[in-house]
Amino acid sequence: METDVKTYRGRTLEELLPQIREELGPDAIVLRRREGLGGGVGGFFQKHFVEVDARKALPDEIPLEARNDRATKEGLSTPGMQTLIAQASPFADTLSRAERVLVEAATEDTPAGLYGPQPFVSDAAALGRPPAPAPETAPDARPATMVSTGPDADLPVAPDSAPSMPAVSAPAAPCVAAAPAPAASAAVEKRLVDGGLTPGLAADLVGEAVSHGLPFHGPRALKKLVRSALTRRLPVMADLGPDSRVIAFVGTGGSGKSNAIAHIATAYAAAGASVAAVALRSPDGGRALAARLEPLGVSVLTTDADVSAAKQRLDGSTSLLTLIDTPSASPADAAGVAALASQLKALGANEVHLALPATLSAQAGEELAAAMRPLGLTHLALTRADETTRPGAVVELAIALRRPLSYRCAYDGAAPLDPGSLAQTLLP
Repeated sequence: METDVKTYRGRTLEELLPQIREELGPDAIVLRRREGLGGGVGGFFQKHFVEVDARKALPDEIPLEARNDRATKEGLSTPGMQTLIAQASPFADTLSRAERVLVEAATEDTPAGLYGPQPFVSDAAALGRPPAPAPETAPDARPATMVSTGPDADLPVAPDSAPSMPAVSAPAAPCVAAAPAPAASAAVEKRLVDGGLTPGLAADLVGEAVSHGLPFHGPRALKKLVRSALTRRLPVMADLGPDSRVIAFVGTGGSGKSNAIAHIATAYAAAGASVAAVALRSPDGGRALAARLEPLGVSVLTTDADVSAAKQRLDGSTSLLTLIDTPSASPADAAGVAALASQLKALGANEVHLALPATLSAQAGEELAAAMRPLGLTHLALTRADETTRPGAVVELAIALRRPLSYRCAYDGAAPLDPGSLAQTLLP
């Protein structure tokens, strides 16, 4: 007998995962996933939502591997949860290097971070596990079949209740016959790769533009269509509201985080907003930051590892924006990262922005993001943006991690990141 189907709705798939696990168990079967826009006024200011239909797994649908492994893997190895998690990836069939690094980090015994365990996309291949064996069933019991049609491809679907029908997998989807690619496609793809994107993502962006953009535009619009495809994938800051913010910038030495803080604080102060800054365990006692900001009316608090006094002063502050400048963090210093996470939590940081120089290589960015995961990263900040026109590695890391790109920072200024401008940089 099938169990009842429940519908879950939220802003992101990651937001729904804990609720589905809690209510339906780690072996939940995903029946359908939908995305759309809702709310708003007069068709404007609508917000993205994700809707998932799921149900409990029947006893004969739970693989033996999942039963034995559940205590240590927390349900991540079951086919229902694996399918749901894989759907969170923009490249569910071909994980990027960033996703593979963070999948490995997610399975280690690391601190939960400021905001609880950070979910990262994964699939069974990335976790290095063989496919789950088929469950042993009675002669007339049939497992869930896999369908490969429409937007819900490869979701586990429950069989119907007819007792005499054998389990039949749907035939493989035929090759899609897309419109012929313009001659300029190869050159556009190469320019994206030269800008720092991986060949897989570059080909995917160009393929999307050719298949679904050119039917409405001529070949001369190819670059514009590719830039639009990239812009749609870039996660950016949204829904800030008018409330106060406490932002910590973290990163390695020379990442440009202190310079970014100084420019952002200057912009707010120039607009008449109340701003405060905290120099946490600063080697110079916060003197350099104070020299730049205090003449503008921005108070700079200095604190060591014991942040209780600074927290008391911040609690009595009416600042719209509080910026926390953190000491340099090393990917090799796990204990230091854990201590920093505790201090940021004590200071009440509700945003943690990882400063990533535009010149950073893909491998270094992936290693750094994985090491900083215990901090509960909420955003990525593109720093030293004036030093290169090829920031593709940071762009792809933001897409893979689904962490918003918050600010674009250069030596002489900083501003909220504009995805269209960034796409124009990668593909002039």
